[in-house]
Amino acid sequence: NWGVGEPCANNWHGVVCTGGRVTQLNMNLNNVACWGELNLTALAKLDELLYLDMSDNLFSGEIPDELFSMTKLQTLALSSNRMTGKLSKKFGRLKNLRHLDLSANGFHGALPKEMGKMKSLEVLYLGEEGLEVKNKFTGKIPEAWVGMKSLQRLSLTGNSGVKGKFPTWIGKLQNLEELTLSNTGLLGEIPESIDQCYNLRTLDLSNNGLTGAIPEGITRLGRLKHLKLRGNKLEGGVPPGIAELRELESLDLGSNKLTGQLPEKFEGLTKLEYLDVSRNNLSGELPKVLPRIPSLRAALLYDNSFEGQIPGDYFTKLPLLMHLYLDRNKLEGALPGEAMATAKMLKEFHASFNKISGEIPKDIGRLPRLASLQLRRNQLVGEIPPELGDCPELARLDLSENKLSGRIPAALANATDLAEIRLGVNRLDGPIPNELESLELLRALVVNNNKLTGPIPPWLGTHPCLRDSDLSGNRFHG
Repeated sequence: NWGVGEPCANNWHGVVCTGGRVTQLNMNLNNVACWGELNLTALAKLDELLYLDMSDNLFSGEIPDELFSMTKLQTLALSSNRMTGKLSKKFGRLKNLRHLDLSANGFHGALPKEMGKMKSLEVLYLGEEGLEVKNKFTGKIPEAWVGMKSLQRLSLTGNSGVKGKFPTWIGKLQNLEELTLSNTGLLGEIPESIDQCYNLRTLDLSNNGLTGAIPEGITRLGRLKHLKLRGNKLEGGVPPGIAELRELESLDLGSNKLTGQLPEKFEGLTKLEYLDVSRNNLSGELPKVLPRIPSLRAALLYDNSFEGQIPGDYFTKLPLLMHLYLDRNKLEGALPGEAMATAKMLKEFHASFNKISGEIPKDIGRLPRLASLQLRRNQLVGEIPPELGDCPELARLDLSENKLSGRIPAALANATDLAEIRLGVNRLDGPIPNELESLELLRALVVNNNKLTGPIPPWLGTHPCLRDSDLSGNRFHG
C-alpha cells in the first residue's frame, strides 16, 4: 500500500511511526525484491528515522552520500544485496549507529579507520561466506577501531584480503561477545591479551594462517560457548586449561598441527556437545575422557594417530552421541557390538582406513537412527550381517576393501532409505540380489573386484536414480 496517502495515517506496510513521524522502515519484504541503484534522497528527509532495513534485495551501486546526513540512525541493514564500491570515511559521522550490517555484498578496499569514531556501535557485520556475492575488503584491521568501546559483535568472515598479524589491541574491546574473523588472512600468534575480552561467547578464528601454541589466555575466557580454531597452523598440545571453560558447547581444533592427547580434565566440560580435533597429530589410545562428557553429540577424531581398540564406553556412556568419526587412525581389534547397540541416537559411525578386525557385529542392526556406516579399508572378515537391513534410516553403507565373504544379503532391501551401497574389493560371491531393485533412492552400487556370479540384473540399466555402478572384476555372464 506504499504511495497511498501519508505513510503514518495509512499504515504503510513495513513502516513504523511514533508521534506521527516515521521512525522505522523495513524493506526486507519476504521474497518481494527491490532492485536498482540505491537512492536515499527521499529517505534522508525522514529526520526521525532510527531503523532502516533494506537487506535481502537486489540494490546495486555505491552507498549514497545522503546516508551520512541521517545521523539519528541506530540500525542500518543492507546485507544480501549487490552493492559495490569502497566504504566511505564518512561512516564516522553516524555516531548514534548501534547496528551496522553490510555483509554479503560486493564492497571492497580498505576498512575505514574512521569507523573507530562510532562509539555507540554494538554490532558490525562486514563479512559472509558461501554466497555468490561477498565483500572483498583488504588490508589490516585498523587499530583506530579500538574506539568502538560498545562493540559486542564483529564479523569479517570470508574477507581473505584482510591480512596482517592478529590485532593485539582487540583485548581493549571488553564488551565483545562475538568475534568472527574466520577465512581472512590473519597471521602470527594469538595474543595472550585475548583474555581481556572476558565477555566473549563466540571466538571463531578458523581457516587463517595463525601459528604458535593455543594461548593460555583463551582458557581464561570463562563465558565462552563456541571456540573455533580449525584450519590454522597451531602447534603444541591442547591446553588443559580449556577444561575450565565450563560453558563451552562446541570446540573445533581440527586441521592444525596439535600433538599429544586430550587432557583428562576435559570431563569438566559438562555442556560440550561438539568436539572436532580431526586432522592433527594426536596420538595414544582414543581419549578415555570422552565417555565422561555425557552431553557429547558429535566427536570428530579422524586423521590422527590414535591406536588401540574402540572403547565400548563410547557407546554405552554417551546417550546423546549422534556422530562418531574415527577414520584414518591406527585403530585395531574388534568392534564392540553389544555396546554399539545401546547408542540409540547414533546417526553416523565412520571408522574407515584403520586396522579393525573381526566380523561386523549383527548388533548394529539394532540402531534405529543409523544413517551412515562407513568401514572401508579395514581387516573385517566374515559375512555381511543381514541385520543391517533392520536399520530403518540407513542411507550410506561402505564396507569396501575388507576381507568379507559370502553373499550380499537380500535383506539390505529392507533398509528402504539406502542410497549408496559400496562393497567393492572383498571376497563376496553369488548374485546381486534382485530385491535391491526396490530401493527407490539407490544412486550408487559399487561391487567391483569380488567373486560375484550370475547374470547382470537388467534393472541396473533402468533404475531411475542409479548413477554410479561398478561391477568390474567379477564373474558375471550374460
